[in-house]
Amino acid sequence: MAKIARFFGPGLIGAALLLGGPSLAAAADGGDACTSLTPALVGGPMLPADQERIELRWLGTANYELDYKGQVFLLDTYYDRNPRTRPIGFHAKDVTRATAIFLGHGHFDHMADAVPVSKQTGAKVVGAPVTIETAGKLGLPKDMGIVVKGGETLHFGSVTVDTALARHSSISTDLFKANAHLFDVDAGPLTPAEQAEKKAVVARGTFSPDVITKGTIAYAFTFDTGFKLVFFDSAGDVTDGDRALAQKLGPVDVAIVAYQGHPVAQRQIPYTLPLIKLFHPALYLPAHHDQDFGAFVDLGVEPLFEAIRDQLPDTKYLAPLYRQPICLDVSKGAKK
Repeated sequence: MAKIARFFGPGLIGAALLLGGPSLAAAADGGDACTSLTPALVGGPMLPADQERIELRWLGTANYELDYKGQVFLLDTYYDRNPRTRPIGFHAKDVTRATAIFLGHGHFDHMADAVPVSKQTGAKVVGAPVTIETAGKLGLPKDMGIVVKGGETLHFGSVTVDTALARHSSISTDLFKANAHLFDVDAGPLTPAEQAEKKAVVARGTFSPDVITKGTIAYAFTFDTGFKLVFFDSAGDVTDGDRALAQKLGPVDVAIVAYQGHPVAQRQIPYTLPLIKLFHPALYLPAHHDQDFGAFVDLGVEPLFEAIRDQLPDTKYLAPLYRQPICLDVSKGAKK
């Protein structure tokens, strides 16, 4: 892998952790897209379409934006989140640009804004049968959904997308009750108006049991340069689909894998780390590790990073801030 370029975007500290991994594109090469805190999906600057670079932004929960050669891919769409949850800096109504939306599964905190964003941008929505069925009930036109069950290969311009049937994490209702009690004790219960707002947000998804074993999809993006990125928005047990995808891809350049469910690191790491090991990425980026008020607490990523450091010394890691641009050189030369 090429050495890290000297690029430190606004607030991007700790970038030296990427030494030896995928190189961060220099700001001068990526232009405003690599320095602006305005995401491309809400009209922010994009990378030049003739460059072999990608721009990634974490947009809270498991949402990521991926900008490459004039295309903007959205990984999950949950922007108008539960009340009192930290704002990500924009709302679903502000989204004006998307090429395609890839939904890992159909829980509200992953797909709540997929339908309005699709209608605003013309982007098709990719997801498992139960996910697209739910989106249809929420108003997604039938011709705007792409159903995948795992094992499909899709093409979007210069990007190939492979899918795998993954498994959602399993969390007891007692754990959710404990989390809710913690928020009530430490911050006070939601007001009636906030409760109503939360009810409306939760309704924009499904709680079908099919989500666990039939409705969670992992996505692998292979760019025309050979650069590879995988995305898991939930970390359940490793499946045969995951293994088949890993065998097809070999080691990847970037893995985005959820780190959420159990607030105790010793319980969550055994779910997230095996997926990271399976794909052996040069760079790991966390997802779903931030607070969703009343349901999930902020998880410190340090224990997971220490496990990666000790067990996967060739894998680097970075915890981005909301809307923070991460520009990576994906050219073939950057992989030498």
